[in-house]
Amino acid sequence: MIGRTYLERGKPVLVLIRWSGPGPRNVLIRRHDGSLVVRPFRGLRLPKPTETEGRSA
Repeated sequence: MIGRTYLERGKPVLVLIRWSGPGPRNVLIRRHDGSLVVRPFRGLRLPKPTETEGRSA
């Protein structure tokens, strides 16, 4: 999860930190414009794999 790129409203974001424990699963993300935001992990989606990522060696 940390260091992975997800999509937020169709735009890529990078997960920098996650919090665990009771309550919402919040993450610190860096948006495409460089801003840092704490938000719930829920709603972030993995980008669809490209043709080269889907192949196994």
